[in-house]
Amino acid sequence: MVWLGVGTLFLIAAMLGIRPYATSARDCDAPGNWKRQVEACTQVIAADNPKSALAYNNRCQAYNQMDEPAKALPDCNAAIKLAPRNASAYNNRGWAYEIRKEFDLALADYDKAIEIDPKFALAYANRGDVYAKKGDRARAVTEYRQALAIEPGNDVALNGLKKLGVRP
Repeated sequence: MVWLGVGTLFLIAAMLGIRPYATSARDCDAPGNWKRQVEACTQVIAADNPKSALAYNNRCQAYNQMDEPAKALPDCNAAIKLAPRNASAYNNRGWAYEIRKEFDLALADYDKAIEIDPKFALAYANRGDVYAKKGDRARAVTEYRQALAIEPGNDVALNGLKKLGVRP
């Protein structure tokens, strides 16, 4: 009988194109390559923990990044059902609604995210984006400035103000 170390097993798995679970879990929580994140989170949900709010939330975010809100919404809903105090899940679901131009639903979710975490700068900035899209410039500016008060370098807020021709 031959005993192989864990490192050797990972090397063999990589050579065969098999992605070990540890890599999947890491990729599920590593944004950037959105398709890989979807695949990794799907593996985590299927193989390890169908009750992983984090995996559902991260897959929701990845689908939003890929402009696929119809795929994002069920994952956002699952994340919220599993972790109803997860502000990020409400923010991501709001983003899915925003992509679909369902602005009132988006605002309700951004409001809930801020209720849960009043220091969640991205939720304020996203709310600013919705107000800008609805033509409410004054409310948009207020939301963007609130986001910047919490997180001075928030790109969403800075870009939103720039689009409106307003200086931070």
